[in-house]
Amino acid sequence: MTQPASRPRGTIAAHPIISAAIAILVAADIFFALYAPIYSSITPKVGDFPFFYFYLLIFMPVTSVALWLVMLLQKRLERPGDAPEHQYSEVAG
Repeated sequence: MTQPASRPRGTIAAHPIISAAIAILVAADIFFALYAPIYSSITPKVGDFPFFYFYLLIFMPVTSVALWLVMLLQKRLERPGDAPEHQYSEVAG
């Protein structure tokens, strides 16, 4: 009796938790950038500066860290054979 040949699983199917974490981080980043009622108020002020400036000061580093985490998680999804061998060849000279 032979077993049916199994198809290789895709990277998303093989790692559903990592893929879901990537999707949530990217979706949250896009949501908090585009949902204007979060930061479009004048009332909370520090000195003469409205809340928007402080929101940006907090949002940009948080976005950088979130996208850095996404990059690290995507590297974990790569299969060992999928990585490019060498992008640049050495020139003998």
